[in-house]
Amino acid sequence: MSINLETAIKKAFKIIEDNIGDESAYFCGSIGLETIIKAEKILNVQFPKSYIQFLQRYGEGNLFGIEIYGIIKNPVRDIENMPTMVSLTQDERKNELVLLPKELVIISETGYGPYYVLDTSQMDENQECPVYMWYIGDKKTKVADSFGDFLFDELKDMR
Repeated sequence: MSINLETAIKKAFKIIEDNIGDESAYFCGSIGLETIIKAEKILNVQFPKSYIQFLQRYGEGNLFGIEIYGIIKNPVRDIENMPTMVSLTQDERKNELVLLPKELVIISETGYGPYYVLDTSQMDENQECPVYMWYIGDKKTKVADSFGDFLFDELKDMR
């Protein structure tokens, strides 16, 4: 069951903030809107509002072993820590064994094969789109109504 989107993203951000500085947390830092718009153009998609809020505040990061792909702030330092949403999505769109559909954007991994993706073709009136678990072969299972719901659901039981 989905909680209010604003509540979900605020609760997720609170969990992140409560754990910043812990050795299990790494975030590369805030990303400017101009850089986010460039990433949208590179991928030819529009990001949902809650994901943009995450990018603007944290860029991308890892908490409790949960990696959330986004945009890196310092390519020299940050690229060693995790792949970016842009590079991973581009690579999987070109990979002949995967052929990620153009409307999907990779935001995380399950740890056992499938990716978590934003389906930007399903943007709603609130500028949000669902998150799916996507399997090679184009099978997907909906896991959240929005990025904010997804992020909170991933983090809430890990505290």
